[in-house]
Amino acid sequence: MKSKVIPACLLAVAALTLHTGATTPLQTADSGAIERHRIFSPQMGDTLTIDVWMPASYRYGEEPRSVLYMHDGQNLFDKNTTWNGQSWEMDVVADSLENAKRIYAPLIVGIHSVAGTRIGDLCPQRALDYAACELDSMGKITAGELRGARYAAFIVETLKPFIDANYNVSPAPEETYVMGSSMGGLMSLYLLSEYPEVFGGAGCLSTHWVGSNEDKGCFPEAMMEYMRERLPSPSGHRLYFDYGTGAYDENYAPWQPVADSIAKKRGYEEGVNFMTVVAEGATHNEDAWRSRVHIPLQFLFTPACCKRNKRP
Repeated sequence: MKSKVIPACLLAVAALTLHTGATTPLQTADSGAIERHRIFSPQMGDTLTIDVWMPASYRYGEEPRSVLYMHDGQNLFDKNTTWNGQSWEMDVVADSLENAKRIYAPLIVGIHSVAGTRIGDLCPQRALDYAACELDSMGKITAGELRGARYAAFIVETLKPFIDANYNVSPAPEETYVMGSSMGGLMSLYLLSEYPEVFGGAGCLSTHWVGSNEDKGCFPEAMMEYMRERLPSPSGHRLYFDYGTGAYDENYAPWQPVADSIAKKRGYEEGVNFMTVVAEGATHNEDAWRSRVHIPLQFLFTPACCKRNKRP
């Protein structure tokens, strides 16, 4: 079968997340510890770099941890190893929240992306079937391959079984979450929608609803229609969205309310199993996501005092 090329509507975010994937130096955690794995994906035909962060309080033999799978794993923990000198500082944020008894910190699995394949790997591939126009006819295209469906299958069929077998974690969907920003926000929503029996929730920061200037709404309309058809039941699922009002993120403002309306019509309730945050002045980078990632972490994960993830 001939592989599809990446539509021009997705190229706008390519320059915002430059990185080198497998050549990235090992990240150092300021809190907790990081282990690196190189895992072959039979679905994608590639070997992916995986960084697994364990909270400072993580111990074998104790109650299993929840797991948070995150995209662009090379940008999560250590600004000294990133292309732009910024990182989410997920180790510091998660452990700080646990120390404050706001969450029981999850194991965080960071899946590295590679500049040359990132857009195609994080593309919500089946959502393109809902497009009312030819997305790959909107001006420039790249020879890159759309592999979003295979990337998602890798996480579910190869990576998750590896993590479940090698770490003290719960495999239950109510203990399994996914999070990302920009294209990673789209992929997080896609994973929840395609595998609702695997994931209990998704955190979607600065979700890249828009296409390029040439798109004229074709890609975001396809995403909205995909949500109408594929967003899972709110029973047993939690969904977090946000976007900034500063440079680049401001483009998401027209579309996020539409997505919110679709989620609510599906039965999601604001503040119960659904949340959207507007971050005033926030732009499109790791510093911005670091500054507010404590919000989705607290929304998705139950406080340390309580049984984890047993939400209404």
